[in-house]
Amino acid sequence: MITVHLIGNAHLDPVWLWRWPAGIGEALATCRSAADRIEETPEFIFTRSDQWLYEQIEVLDPALFERIEHYVRLGQWQIVGGWYIQPDCNLPLADSFRKHMELGKAYFQDKFGVEITVGYNVDSFGHNAMLPSFLAESGYDSYVMMRPMEHEKALPASLFRWQAPDGAEVLVWRIPRAYTCWETDLTESIQASLAVADPDIGHVMCFYGVGDHGGGPTKQQIAWLLEHQESFENAKLVFSHPRAFFAAVKPFQQALPVVQDELQFHAVGCYSVVHDLKTQMRRAEHTLIRAKVAQDMFPDDVPTHMDDQLEAAWKKVLFNQFHDIYAGTSLAQSYVDAQDQLGTACDTADTIMYHTLFRSMRELPEDEQQRIVVFNPSDTPYSGYLEHEPWLGWGSFDGWLACNKGDLVPHQMVLHDSVARSEKRKVLWLAEIPAQSWKVYFLCSGEPPISNSTDLQTSSDTISNSHWSLTAGQGESLLGVTRVRDGTSLLSEEGLRIVVQQDSSDTWSHGIDGFRETIAGCFQVTDTQVEEEGPIRALLRVRARFDASNLDLWAALYRDDPRIDLRLLFDWHQSLQISKLCVHLPRTIIARSDGIPGSTLLRPQNGQEFPLHDVTSINTEDGGILSIATPDCFGIDGTDNTVRLTLLRSPAYAWHDPAKLDPDATYRYTDQGEHLFRFCLVEDSIELASDLALGMHRAPVCLDWTKGMIGIKDGSKV
Repeated sequence: MITVHLIGNAHLDPVWLWRWPAGIGEALATCRSAADRIEETPEFIFTRSDQWLYEQIEVLDPALFERIEHYVRLGQWQIVGGWYIQPDCNLPLADSFRKHMELGKAYFQDKFGVEITVGYNVDSFGHNAMLPSFLAESGYDSYVMMRPMEHEKALPASLFRWQAPDGAEVLVWRIPRAYTCWETDLTESIQASLAVADPDIGHVMCFYGVGDHGGGPTKQQIAWLLEHQESFENAKLVFSHPRAFFAAVKPFQQALPVVQDELQFHAVGCYSVVHDLKTQMRRAEHTLIRAKVAQDMFPDDVPTHMDDQLEAAWKKVLFNQFHDIYAGTSLAQSYVDAQDQLGTACDTADTIMYHTLFRSMRELPEDEQQRIVVFNPSDTPYSGYLEHEPWLGWGSFDGWLACNKGDLVPHQMVLHDSVARSEKRKVLWLAEIPAQSWKVYFLCSGEPPISNSTDLQTSSDTISNSHWSLTAGQGESLLGVTRVRDGTSLLSEEGLRIVVQQDSSDTWSHGIDGFRETIAGCFQVTDTQVEEEGPIRALLRVRARFDASNLDLWAALYRDDPRIDLRLLFDWHQSLQISKLCVHLPRTIIARSDGIPGSTLLRPQNGQEFPLHDVTSINTEDGGILSIATPDCFGIDGTDNTVRLTLLRSPAYAWHDPAKLDPDATYRYTDQGEHLFRFCLVEDSIELASDLALGMHRAPVCLDWTKGMIGIKDGSKV
């Protein structure tokens, strides 16, 4: 006999083909309906996740909230998930996943006295391999998901043990068929669950209820289930909830198959659309983390009510990690809302951080020399290059830079960002700042105590140091990279290219696992120029064009430094196409490790598209290693000797297969206009590249400090 656990639920997208106010209205209506169904039918049980939804009810309909509290105590309203929202499960930082659980579990414990142990992300488009670890460390033992579905990824069973790379494990149920249904007759849904049943275990779940835009189980569905509880051969239908199901199958856990893999290929293209939203989200996450580190560094200087402000800012971030928002699959207007909310979160975090740092500087001693105080509000050391314009009236700095009042710090003056201050007013230097620490740099006048020697050299189209020689490309090849030690090339003859492909897939890229359509062409070099030649940095600019789109590529080398910095500024005006930065190597790639939330993972070089976090590392057949920090890219694929970093793709907004585009209609296409990408290449470990990417996200903070200095014009103290 198979027990079919009937899970009454209502999948609610707070944002998708509608904006968040409509989502709130539907959430209220759906939960009122669910409460009414419980009141009508004592056997009925309703399952609901998402702290955000309960917060809306608590504020907007306190009477309904009280009814829910009552039904939770009775066991008829079951809370699962324990996260702020059902987020995309590939893109957020590890810190964000932990924050979802930290806030959600605390809320449900406080408001309902419920300890959440069942994870619940039924509509997210893929699930990163570290999720079992995040869940287990927060007290979860089980997880419910649906995508990728059976036709998208083969799994050994619908019920399995899912293990993270670090060995942590949760029990997982993949929902067969769907998490919702609109039919009154639930035969098809029940049969789909029975079809995956293991008779030795004897338990399955079947989800029902109207969803997406809310609704929940209907009176007719509940009546049909009551009438047909004994109508299925060798099966018994019971109103239930996920916690009861996992308790029933727990005794069989050790005999279940083990999956040690990420769960992908429902949607691969959405991770490279709405690029501005993704970069803004990443900035918001890191800015909030920096604010908390600043608090830890200077606890006595923190503004009042900081914890409440940070939590409110985190909630705006977590809400916009909802899978249809963050993945880029919502209507265009929703991204105006998202940018507003993420901007508020960034502003809150920045205000807290800067106020804390400025207050901490009150204790610095007075000095006649102007200082730059550099803080590293990160939990990892920083080793990289900083640019800062010290305020010196309307003059520029022509002295030398020192640390610890006397130790020369080689520097270079570089152009200011504005046209109004177009002279070389910004100071560029190499900074080494320990984690959660700071350094004071002094602006010294006169001749430096030693010469500012360098190994950097330039010509009309080439820059070099003792490690690399970079040459502006021609035609489709944007850049040539040669090792100075032996004259060999890092890249194959194809070099570094940006390829544009046709892309007929919808916003999600349903139905494919990679981008293999016709190549439309490549960006072609139109102009090259050496823009900087100094003792610290040499900068080469390459301009290129494809169709109506333009780009500027800046390649940078530094004094006696093996890293290669690349910066791409895109002006993109393509539709139904995708762009890839192709790194062509002279040897076959035998292994590739990509960044995922909280770890890295080996991926196949078979053309499949994967979500990407910050870094990729390539091992070639000759024993070579190339690691690339990619803080602004969110997708990747590769074949043979080539890795392709996904830059931009431009389907129509919220276009869902099988709908077809009308050739006579006008659509808005994603990611039109300017976008910035940063890369750093090193022939070293993926750990180094990960540190470099983190440094780009959480660069140290430079602040001028003039207390006690001799004034510029009249010699008085500031």
